[in-house]
Amino acid sequence: MGVIATLLPNQVHLQRLRAAIRDRHDLVQCATWEALAETCEAQPVRVAVVDLYATRQAQFDAIRRLKQRTPGLSILMYSALAVERVHDVFDAGRIGMDALIVADQDDSPRQILAQIERAESRSLGSEVRLALDEVDPSVRDALLLVITRAHERLSPEGLARLLALPRRTMSHRLEAAGYPPPRRLLTWGRLIVAARMLEDPHRTADRVAASLGFPSGSAFRNVCQRYLHSTPGEIRRRGGAAFVVRALLRQVQRAGAGGQAPRAALHTPALAL
Repeated sequence: MGVIATLLPNQVHLQRLRAAIRDRHDLVQCATWEALAETCEAQPVRVAVVDLYATRQAQFDAIRRLKQRTPGLSILMYSALAVERVHDVFDAGRIGMDALIVADQDDSPRQILAQIERAESRSLGSEVRLALDEVDPSVRDALLLVITRAHERLSPEGLARLLALPRRTMSHRLEAAGYPPPRRLLTWGRLIVAARMLEDPHRTADRVAASLGFPSGSAFRNVCQRYLHSTPGEIRRRGGAAFVVRALLRQVQRAGAGGQAPRAALHTPALAL
């Protein structure tokens, strides 16, 4: 179970968020931007849901400071939008807002929960980035993309397009760094996100499978066995996302060029997963 911090003065919006997450996450309400920043620093907050206009005027500096103080945090903007606020949305995205929930437009419980789950993936990607500071940039970007885009059912060709690389070049760089080929790497990305979702004891394996586009709960369990020799329940007990990341990096270590482990494998304990 994760922690979600909020700055939502509108009680209707707050209740809609509560209805969406139910008991899947702990919700911490904050009354000011400074209280929100302090909460995000003091508690294991992965996602913040804020109204950009909580204090009437858009608070771009507050968002910028929040991102600087908690770089792994994903921030969702939940606001009513009039025409005159459209430019504010652009500016908010430019300085670090990760997603937008438009009040009374796309804030049903199902839609809010989907945005929260995608934000969790982005937060997880930020955490994994810390373990990959010395990896080839294109390889690092590939791994981050398969995590942050895990809900989008990317193909190897789609991954190559996002990296702006020919597929063959992408495959060669992954192989040289000891990483799995693109199709398997995409599965690893989905498994890492699935494992993060399984850290919530209220999420069943079938629900995780459906959220991430596995054909069925049985297919998801089969992939867990094939890649990790573990059931979803065992993945949860062994540490969730941290367990899967360690398993991937051990594989990378074994495949390291020249028998030397890529430096990323040495940073695994630093993951704040």
